[in-house]
Amino acid sequence: MSQTWGLSLSQLPSWEATTEAIDRRGLRTMKAQQLYLTRVWSQAERRLRRGINRLMRPQVTLAGSVSLRAAGTEHRQYQAMARALQMQPLTQASSRLWPELEDWARTSLARAVDAYNFLEDTDLAELAHQHAHQVAALVGGIFGCDIEYREDSYWDTCPLSLMHRRSGLSIGFTAMRLCFLCGKDLDECEHLLDTRYQLTVRHTPEGTCNACGRRSCPHMDGQSVLAYPRPVITEGQIHEVSLVSRPRDPLARFTKIEIDAQELAHSLGQEPNGQALRCFRCLHPCEGFSGRDAAGTELPSGPIPDEVDRSVDTDIMSASQGS
Repeated sequence: MSQTWGLSLSQLPSWEATTEAIDRRGLRTMKAQQLYLTRVWSQAERRLRRGINRLMRPQVTLAGSVSLRAAGTEHRQYQAMARALQMQPLTQASSRLWPELEDWARTSLARAVDAYNFLEDTDLAELAHQHAHQVAALVGGIFGCDIEYREDSYWDTCPLSLMHRRSGLSIGFTAMRLCFLCGKDLDECEHLLDTRYQLTVRHTPEGTCNACGRRSCPHMDGQSVLAYPRPVITEGQIHEVSLVSRPRDPLARFTKIEIDAQELAHSLGQEPNGQALRCFRCLHPCEGFSGRDAAGTELPSGPIPDEVDRSVDTDIMSASQGS
């Protein structure tokens, strides 16, 4: 936002700063934290919108002033025209800017969560964890997050929330691995995986290149290139799917989890009955990870204040009306 549009982000709060302020103020209950966080981030949203307003508003230049006076326009008339320009509503480009900023911010959050999943067992894991919280707080604080309601159920689709559930899926399957150069079993054909071979480029009717396996590439049909053999997986058959803490594919994670209806009703104090709900979890201090370890044992979540209802994070989710 700052590099592309020149918007100042210096006055936006950070997740670390608000977390420190919550501890310093002694805000132990979720309700007290929510009131503080929504106030801080609402002010930040207004400042950002004003920055966009200034960015998109027509500016009256000195040259315009000279030309107006040369045309015989009185000074007071010029001032009135300038005020009218300043009071004009945002342009059409400005109305598109806010949704674009939101799309970029949410994409950044998805990439930050992906980064943590890849870096989980490295020295950069905690840095990636903190970064995901920073981006999530910006997304939730500026643009807000609603609980998805689909098929008569509420679903947790928050990338940050799901990132803290350290469980994924591992698939047990069998398949044939064929050499894409000759079509034979990769373990029995004459081609070696570490050797490049001459071949003539051709694309399948679907547009896949036989040289690199991509659909969008610089190779042209009939071109002669050197390429390594690639395994082509065919006749795949899934035998089982296991819940594990470290899936072989770091991105094989849950994208949505159904929220227990009874716990949600207890948290809200009433049945939501399909009512729009807003979530504030990404603004609050981190409560730790949950999931299963390599032995399948449930991992405990981080410390939660005693005043908090442990069922569904009381007051972190609330009805959109009045929130």
